[in-house]
Amino acid sequence: MVDDMSEGVVVGIGEYAVVEGETPISTIGLGSCVGIVLYDRVKKITGLSHIMLPYMENRNDRIGKYADAAIPALIEEMVKRGANRQNLKAKIAGGASIFTFEEDHLQIGKRNVEAVRETLRKHGVHIEAEDVGGNRGRTITFYPRECKLHIRVVRRGADGPTEKTI
Repeated sequence: MVDDMSEGVVVGIGEYAVVEGETPISTIGLGSCVGIVLYDRVKKITGLSHIMLPYMENRNDRIGKYADAAIPALIEEMVKRGANRQNLKAKIAGGASIFTFEEDHLQIGKRNVEAVRETLRKHGVHIEAEDVGGNRGRTITFYPRECKLHIRVVRRGADGPTEKTI
């Protein structure tokens, strides 16, 4: 679900959205999921996708859940709104390993990050910054005016959350 809030737009799990101008856009609950922010700083058009899995394959499902389907759909929606494909840049966050698995095929966070990188590369979008991996969840908000991604990393215990901007 995409909620339009007075302070910005919140993108739900397996969803994507596009905003124009200086409207902040965010998503919560990035564990093994990856948040992909695409932006055209010249046209001031921003998109955010919250993907859950790397590849759609032959599934009959929502495209927003899968890196290989959501990213091209997000790019197309941004271009429809006036973004220039050649101006698009990306910032990504998430892809944590919340649970420990020794087998690679079970490491969904790692596989999600690899699929996001591969899909962005395939579409000619440069990743300007990333905060991926680890074993903690994240909440992200992108501020188009500054082209900054604010990341809040969930911590357990007395440490509390850690915040950073990329």
